[in-house]
Amino acid sequence: MRKLWLIFLLVNAPLAPAQVTPPPAGDGPVEVLTGVYLLNLNSVNEKDETFEADLYLQFIWRDPRLAHGGAEPLTYAEEAVEEKLKEIWWPQIEFVNTAEPTITNQILAIYPDGLVGLVLGLTATFRSDFDLRRFPFDRQNLAIKIQSFISDADKLRFAVNKDYLGAKKSNTYEGLRVKGINASVGTVNLDGIHADFSEFRATIDVERNPSFFFWTVFGPVILIFLLSCTVYLVASDQLADRVGICLTSLLACIATQFALSFSLPQISYLTLIDRLFVATYGFIALNVLIASIEALRGEPSRRLKMLFATAVPLAYLAVIAALMLF
Repeated sequence: MRKLWLIFLLVNAPLAPAQVTPPPAGDGPVEVLTGVYLLNLNSVNEKDETFEADLYLQFIWRDPRLAHGGAEPLTYAEEAVEEKLKEIWWPQIEFVNTAEPTITNQILAIYPDGLVGLVLGLTATFRSDFDLRRFPFDRQNLAIKIQSFISDADKLRFAVNKDYLGAKKSNTYEGLRVKGINASVGTVNLDGIHADFSEFRATIDVERNPSFFFWTVFGPVILIFLLSCTVYLVASDQLADRVGICLTSLLACIATQFALSFSLPQISYLTLIDRLFVATYGFIALNVLIASIEALRGEPSRRLKMLFATAVPLAYLAVIAALMLF
């Protein structure tokens, strides 16, 4: 067993310093100008808090050691890019919040003055933190995080290339609309190894179209509650029938919420839709309470019954409107 463990360590050991091309000499860290263009937002999974996207990424840096006397840049594509990158220094890109991106195409250009440009086309599933408190009226910032696998902040610093930052205007995934893309650069500390790394962070701003949820959740749930208010049309002494109406409405709401729960993560806070269900449960319980009091105290006056039949639904609709607005 010990021999197998030693073999594993040798095979997976990092490259020795002599095998890694050092960064270009200079007064400070190498600046890597970075840009991202969103081609397609393929899918968004709220339950797993992931999204899949097709991207173009551009990295530009300067390495005087690669200057040459040619009139045109030296250009490499596809497999030739991988071979050339083994011979020169490059940022050793690491996508922090994805497991294994798929490179669809790549091109490398080395200009006569030593300027180097690397463009990658890739498809990947990224992990991102979703804030679903306003779901389904929410907006999300889907993050793409990039660091260097080898060079720390003393050797490499990312910078945003504003000329290569955007998204396809017609880019839409189901009920989500891409509003734009932003980028920023910061320094992060990796816990446990006491090292700072420059991080490029692109955020895709998406807005949800709530129309689907109006017809499939809000409308049915509100209708179910209004149907539960028919208890005020039943005689007070028929308590079992009145409670039966409320209980049926309650079970219908529970079934709707249960079906919706499969598409959302197990989060510790209430979403807007959760608050809709909580409010509905509370008002159904209020209907049961009023019906029980009426059964104990006898048939109320027609005027009082009409007051309950009008005030309770109006109060419920006011609460739901307030939830949507605030």
